[in-house]
Amino acid sequence: MTDYFKHIQTKMRYNPPVGIMLDAISKTGVNIIPFYLFLEGISDDCLLHLDTGFEDYDLSFLSEKDMDVISTFPFRNISRSQLQTRLDSGKMCLGLKYQGELVAFSWCDLDECSYGGCKFPLKYDEAYLFDLYTLISFRGRGIAPYLRYQMYKELFRLGRKRLYSISNRYNTASIRFKTKLNAKILYSGVHLELLKRWHVSSRVKYDKLGRQEIE
Repeated sequence: MTDYFKHIQTKMRYNPPVGIMLDAISKTGVNIIPFYLFLEGISDDCLLHLDTGFEDYDLSFLSEKDMDVISTFPFRNISRSQLQTRLDSGKMCLGLKYQGELVAFSWCDLDECSYGGCKFPLKYDEAYLFDLYTLISFRGRGIAPYLRYQMYKELFRLGRKRLYSISNRYNTASIRFKTKLNAKILYSGVHLELLKRWHVSSRVKYDKLGRQEIE
């Protein structure tokens, strides 16, 4: 129950009234999601400070057995089988552990930007970052930007230098940590989902908007 109240407090603290209202409306089956498409990645040396301060934590890509743990995290609407499907399809999950306990993770896709309202195939030097989550009891310690930066470095080693992500426009916490990482907004759109069956989204020509700006 304590964690639930912390969850509600977090929503109210980091989401403006409009965001909370849209979240409430989504419970009726009408999901309206204003979003930003971000470009992330290692742009200069100003992020080097994110390499320190987490010496007591262990960083590694997660395996199938870790999905059992993630599936028990509270307030997350994703099943164990869905997590397994992600792994089986080649998506990778970078995790952060403290004293052997998984406290945060972040996923990446090397094949496509797979967000329902903004899908497009990725090139050989691109990746899509999604589903970064930190346990409630470990929030407020700067874990999100640290973990994201470590993901940048891991993907950089794989030749993936252009990294995309999506944030709800009213998720101020997500936008704040991406701003700290010098992420750049490439596009602003709206995704409408009805009863989880019908989807309508604003469209953008990614080759003209995203890739030319990145060159």
